[in-house]
Amino acid sequence: MPGLQYLPRVFDAFVADETGELCVAEIDGAIVGCGKFTLVPDGSAWLETLRVIPAYQGLGVGKRLYERFFELAERTGSPTLRMYTGLSNVVSKGLAERFGLRLAGTYRGAWQACGPAAAPLTLPAFHQITDPDTATALLMPFYDKWAGFLVMNRTFYALTPALCADLAQKGMVYAEPASHSVITLGARFMPEQALHLGVFGGDVAACLAFALQTGVERHVARLSCYVPPSAQDVQETLLHHGFQIETSDLIVMEAKL
Repeated sequence: MPGLQYLPRVFDAFVADETGELCVAEIDGAIVGCGKFTLVPDGSAWLETLRVIPAYQGLGVGKRLYERFFELAERTGSPTLRMYTGLSNVVSKGLAERFGLRLAGTYRGAWQACGPAAAPLTLPAFHQITDPDTATALLMPFYDKWAGFLVMNRTFYALTPALCADLAQKGMVYAEPASHSVITLGARFMPEQALHLGVFGGDVAACLAFALQTGVERHVARLSCYVPPSAQDVQETLLHHGFQIETSDLIVMEAKL
């Protein structure tokens, strides 16, 4: 399937997802499209991996997959349905709008390669936060700065107490009390490819040094972070610390159900 080189790496996890569904579309017995319906911690539905083979586009395959997504959303009681696409992908955006999804945010990606030569000499004294209430108190203040979303593996999570608790349970929340610093680090899947910075603040230099050191220790290829264009200061901080900006922005779209 075009543009889905990562699917073999996540296929087993997608199929084993008991609350979601990996959907396929067939024409004359041949698979011509696919899409994944995923429930995120706050109960919202996330649509991903939506692809249709080019030769079969325009035949209603994408429309049928969306219809299935809405059937699943109704069955699971999802309050919101979301997806992402590239800023310039008018076809994907148009199909989403046809089913009532509207723009919820624009995000800019930044990345930095990990390698021993780039690792900081000293490691800030961050520690994991595993208590959900503590994690919520630390992370929810980032809601406005990050325009309501935390991005990991191009999955756009609404920044909610339910997400904060889930991140804490998975060991992805770190804090350094002396400088009132906090950062989320982790990966939804393919952890060897990227360590994702969700939100961070306080001593940002310490946060980024800790992220880089963690990436090196885990033998991760790169660090990845998405921020809204309105967070210009965060973008400038990332650039100052060696990050590069991705060539195109992403948009997240949503429908309230």
